[in-house]
Amino acid sequence: MEPFRPLEDIPYYYPCNFPLIHEVLRRQHGFSSLGLLAGARLYGLPACSSEGLVKTYFNKLNYKEAIWLMNGYTELGGLQEGLELARELTARGELMLTTGTSYYLPYCEDYLNPVYISKLTDPQSRLYLVDHWLAVYGVSETEVHIYDPVPARFKGSLPIPVFDAYWKGNQCIPELAAAKRREELHSYCTVSIAPEAPLSAAAYEEALLRVLLTHVHEFLAGREVESGGRTYFFGHAVSLKLLRQLAQGLPRTDQAAFSQASGFLFDMRWSRYFFRDLLYDVVRLPGDGFTAFAEEFDHLIRSWEHAHKLLVSSAVARREGESVTEVLDVIGKLVNQEYSFYERLQAYAGGAAPLLEQEGEDSEESASISTPNRDELLRIVLDGCQEIAYAYSAKAPGELGGHTPLYGRDGFLDSLGLVSLLAVVEQSVEEELGARIALSDRAAQQWSNNPFRTVDSLVAYLKGCLEEAG
Repeated sequence: MEPFRPLEDIPYYYPCNFPLIHEVLRRQHGFSSLGLLAGARLYGLPACSSEGLVKTYFNKLNYKEAIWLMNGYTELGGLQEGLELARELTARGELMLTTGTSYYLPYCEDYLNPVYISKLTDPQSRLYLVDHWLAVYGVSETEVHIYDPVPARFKGSLPIPVFDAYWKGNQCIPELAAAKRREELHSYCTVSIAPEAPLSAAAYEEALLRVLLTHVHEFLAGREVESGGRTYFFGHAVSLKLLRQLAQGLPRTDQAAFSQASGFLFDMRWSRYFFRDLLYDVVRLPGDGFTAFAEEFDHLIRSWEHAHKLLVSSAVARREGESVTEVLDVIGKLVNQEYSFYERLQAYAGGAAPLLEQEGEDSEESASISTPNRDELLRIVLDGCQEIAYAYSAKAPGELGGHTPLYGRDGFLDSLGLVSLLAVVEQSVEEELGARIALSDRAAQQWSNNPFRTVDSLVAYLKGCLEEAG
């Protein structure tokens, strides 16, 4: 077995898949970096929804997948078939990416930990069950050699029976049958990753510049995208949304609005960390000239983190009747400084490489939607009911199921709870099925026939909406 020396210095904010994808691409004799892989999916671009959720919304901007491609999952027939494939791939110097459960990994804090089960099956939990990724880089007669970078930072060997327990996956743990999930679970599954095209040194340099300039372009554009009854904010538009929240929440004694703004500002840091990594990857290119920009952005990050501390301390000042206008002034100046930074970066680097390629304007909207089966829709609706019942401290009459009354004389939701449930279901349908529907908008025309009386009637109505959209 060839020596395996994977990347060890992995920032804590990276998802577990990026270090593994990085190693796969390196094994295929191409150039790669974590900053490029994350940047190719616009992790360095501030983004949020009108509900205030700060996360990456790459698909809303209609860019094609670039740099690396995920070719899908393959479920194998069992352990022996999987080990044979692992031996074949690793003999060629390749890694085999697998999915399974951290519950049976001895080096993880989840190992045989009852908390792992309870936190996922608690009816009030907001957590979703997902499979864990790790890479296989060798197989002996008795052991499997694995690399699991996040969060365990483990590289070593597992006895084959232990690896088998991991590889069977979460779906083979009976106690997790009731856990909520947003993706399909697998057993004995592998993941196929490939480069969009092999990255030579020159192609890697161009890819970094394309990704960087796309971030700069989108930040300055500050787009607001309407989709599925929601608005998604990008780049400078996120900063402006923060200012509006602060202007509304700080002058009043509205603790909920203040807490929301504080959390929003805190979460904005993640995109800046990813953009900083991308900038420093560009700095490492020969003759780059970007060092001053990277150092300035470092200073901007520290200034934003200081602004968050000021905002938190202003909560005390506000309760004591002191003025908090200083916080608004500081953050307003930072918003302007950040915009100016991106303007100067664009002026310096503009034209050095083309932007990432976008799909045709109507391609995403016109794509046909395959209607999921009823059980899948029922699960989405029941998961939403659990989430809303927890959020509003509402108690459903008996065990949640298809016959549970939702709205009306016997329903457990009031009008606000119903609207919130529809919003949760809309978002789950979009995230899990890739379909955009606006249940609440359509509902205004349907009250005479009230499709929201029970869980079953909502599922039937949802299925009809998807068939119509398809």
